[in-house]
Amino acid sequence: MIIRIMEAICAALDAEFGEGYPSYIEETEQGLAGPCFFVQCLRTSSELMAGGRRQRRDRFCVRFYPPPGSVSRECCQVAERLNDCLECITVEGPIRGSQMYGEMADGGLNYFVNYDYLVQKQEEVEVMEEMASRCAVKGGD
Repeated sequence: MIIRIMEAICAALDAEFGEGYPSYIEETEQGLAGPCFFVQCLRTSSELMAGGRRQRRDRFCVRFYPPPGSVSRECCQVAERLNDCLECITVEGPIRGSQMYGEMADGGLNYFVNYDYLVQKQEEVEVMEEMASRCAVKGGD
């Protein structure tokens, strides 16, 4: 599910920013040249709940590498747009982002967002191949 969320984040970035701002989930050997985004999962947790369900909490960082030049202005504009486009992504239905904020660091923008969701674990059940049953009724006419 984490990879699907990362892909959904990239899809939301592509829809908002277009082809001029590519997004990656794997680092490239040559490094990343701006403007572009790098998406990574920082932390994942899972809490067992009643009925075999699990509450998953995944924290992501979307790193924005601005083009050379007006770094501060570009990062501020991108942060505002990220607030909107990452608020709700679609992975087998909508997932809302929470605890969203951005920080300027190392000449770029680190934007953090949590996606919390429930997972129902499917248990394999052995099925009986055949069953015979006989019923008798007392007091019939």
